[in-house]
Amino acid sequence: MLLKIERRVPVNPYIKRQKWRLREHVSVRTLVKYAALTLAGFLLFRAGQAHALAERGYEALGGEVFALFLPVLYWMVSRVVRDALDTRGGNGHKPV
Repeated sequence: MLLKIERRVPVNPYIKRQKWRLREHVSVRTLVKYAALTLAGFLLFRAGQAHALAERGYEALGGEVFALFLPVLYWMVSRVVRDALDTRGGNGHKPV
């Protein structure tokens, strides 16, 4: 009977972790998409704020603030749709 003996590399918890780089994990296309959504949300907010000022006659924040959350809302809805399609099966996306 043969025994296989392996040497394990000792694990040091104080070793500095390897640097995490954004460009290695996120594509440029994704960054551009979310930058465009952020810009669109800001422009919609400013337009909504001007319209609300004309309607109300005074400055206040209302529903137009939710335009600033456009990138987050887009991300949440896209995840829900992707998960729903994955549970149906057959669309080719891998769960993250």
